[in-house]
Amino acid sequence: MRHKVTFRILFISMLFSVITILPVYSVDITVGFLSSGEEPHEVEDAAYNWTDENYQTTRLIANDNGTFKNNAGNALKLDQYAVLWLIHTKSNALPDAFLSDGTKKTILDYIESGGSIFLSAVGLRYVADLGVEKGGNPRVFQPIGKGPPPIGVTPTDEAKNHPIFKGFDTNEPIFLTSMDQGGFTSDFHNFAAKDPEGKILGTKTRGGGAGAGERPLVEYDVQDGKIITLGHHNGVYTDNKSKESDNLRMLTKNILDYLADNSAFLAVQPNEKLTTTWSRFKSTVE
Repeated sequence: MRHKVTFRILFISMLFSVITILPVYSVDITVGFLSSGEEPHEVEDAAYNWTDENYQTTRLIANDNGTFKNNAGNALKLDQYAVLWLIHTKSNALPDAFLSDGTKKTILDYIESGGSIFLSAVGLRYVADLGVEKGGNPRVFQPIGKGPPPIGVTPTDEAKNHPIFKGFDTNEPIFLTSMDQGGFTSDFHNFAAKDPEGKILGTKTRGGGAGAGERPLVEYDVQDGKIITLGHHNGVYTDNKSKESDNLRMLTKNILDYLADNSAFLAVQPNEKLTTTWSRFKSTVE
């Protein structure tokens, strides 16, 4: 009897050791970086290069009929990606490929089915194009002038504990830009406009004047999916030397991670399930 008890204690101890060192699940965040197929603007290209360095990233080229392909011309489905990212800075309007009925339907179907999308710069306006935003009135900004003051976001009281602000002091403004913005962008302005219908996570840092109520950072729940916007001059991915650029990349990573974690299409691959481990281990000692 004593030997049996000793054996069981040893068995449990060994099992615990196996479980604690075993990587149970492997998670690879897949990002579909949306493109029209046109030559990208330098800011868009810098954003793609950073994403490609940090995630499993595919440039997805939109066709007018609602299909997407990679650079090699292979057709791909949106549900292969945990999160999509649409950033546009090249012009004051999104390319026609994104405004076609087929493309809008495919992207909206993906979101409503549980997918997530990050909309940056002029991409912020896509919430209105998709019919998700009906109250707010996104406007377009020209490229910012030389020597701008530090620009960023101030977390709202309701959003100070939001996962996208992990690592930041949410009692202070979070500055994201301190250099020229070489591209167009968009925002929800406050000139007699209704609030955006999503949850406002952050307002613009610069207080006073007409800009005090600009709301670049908004989250939408769309059936089973999510959208987060980051507008105004908060996307200078060509800057990789300043403290503000570090903040921008940290916030972007937090946003993509949060959207992926809440996506129905996050690919979680079991390396070795605990039940399987238990069964195999038990069979070797019985």
